[in-house]
Amino acid sequence: MSSIAVHEVGSRGEGPYSVAITDDGAVWCTLVHAGAVVRAVPGRPGAAGTDARLPFERTQVSVASGVGPMQSSQVVAAGEDTVWVSDTGGDALVLVGPAGVVRRIDVPTPEAQPFGIASQADGTAWFTELGRDALGHIDLFGRVTEFPSGTDEGFVSMIASSGESLWFTANQANAIGYIRGGDSAVQLFEIPTPHSGPVGIVVGDDGAAWFTEILAGAVGRVDRQGKFTEHPLPWPESKPHALCVDPAGGFWVTLWGANELAHLDVDGTVELIDLAPSGHEEPHGLAVDASGTVWVAMETGALLAVAR
Repeated sequence: MSSIAVHEVGSRGEGPYSVAITDDGAVWCTLVHAGAVVRAVPGRPGAAGTDARLPFERTQVSVASGVGPMQSSQVVAAGEDTVWVSDTGGDALVLVGPAGVVRRIDVPTPEAQPFGIASQADGTAWFTELGRDALGHIDLFGRVTEFPSGTDEGFVSMIASSGESLWFTANQANAIGYIRGGDSAVQLFEIPTPHSGPVGIVVGDDGAAWFTEILAGAVGRVDRQGKFTEHPLPWPESKPHALCVDPAGGFWVTLWGANELAHLDVDGTVELIDLAPSGHEEPHGLAVDASGTVWVAMETGALLAVAR
């Protein structure tokens, strides 16, 4: 039986949204409507490491510029103790550490609306632009280069990387984009199910991309040749939103419409965990820590630590 620990990190109006875990063990969570990111240090050190059930220390850092709407969307680990945060409303990517904002990088194109981020091992990062059908790249000097995504009003959303290769979801184009390492040409693979609404995306151990179909109630897989496999979830209206790789095998998926956490094996076998006992709703981002605990952002105001 799974256990769920509830940590209040914001209000319904602030909206905990995306989650990342850095190598120092800190759990980071964006407050999408507050223009901020929370850094939490769970539990206390002990013989078995930290205990996610215990209260944690938390600090909140504002990443909003004060220009445009406050919308701190995605967070991804950048280094041992730093993260990238997309300030979607302020058209910027913000590097944040334990002491606060380290660096703010403005996107040259107005109203680009940077959203998804993929951090690279060499210190660079890629990101999507919701408002401009484009992808962006930040080099080590903070210079931004922008590239067309190949879509027209495709609502380019989340992005993931494997080595030098990139994958991204084009929500309104019903497609998955692929850029092979060393080749700037974008390949767009159309999802077999019409109007499936792809959102979250990760790269599996097999090098293929796995993604959620929020409007079709399914999780899909596509390889480098554009071959698709789709795994329907038990409830078509479950609205799968985000997913992450489970180091123990398979994937964890948040089901926004069902208020559940799903574990999906590579063969399509699904295990469901009801999140209603937490007293919160609207699960979005998630990440797995070194102990195997799944941290889930609930937009109604909490971070959940779920132990399988």
